[in-house]
Amino acid sequence: MGAWGHRNFEDDDAMDFVGEFKEEPSENLLMESLSLIVDAHENEEYIEAPEASAALAAAELVAAALRKPSSDCLDGLEESLKRLGAGENVALRKLARKAVKYILKESELQELWVEGGEPNDWQAVQRDLLTRLN
Repeated sequence: MGAWGHRNFEDDDAMDFVGEFKEEPSENLLMESLSLIVDAHENEEYIEAPEASAALAAAELVAAALRKPSSDCLDGLEESLKRLGAGENVALRKLARKAVKYILKESELQELWVEGGEPNDWQAVQRDLLTRLN
């Protein structure tokens, strides 16, 4: 796992996703990342860590669009999200909540945090994200 902390932007895969978003801000990119998780869960497929990390970053961007960013939200992203109107997309917000719940419940990323012996801080970050997505 390429993580250096328990927050959702403290991960190589998440930062790769953010880099892609910065290059070409798109609501569709957020939707695709989140849908990948929801579809995998609903088809009883295993949710891999890289996809989960990217989806958590996407969910953080949706929360930022709702003007509820995390304390480590990256500079410049909120303005791109505001221009996209992502905070006004109710379906995107609901999709983000589903994806976070599925990752928190059962995913490779969740397993890696449990195996690493430090799941509590990571779980608290995800519960906070779910609250901010309301």
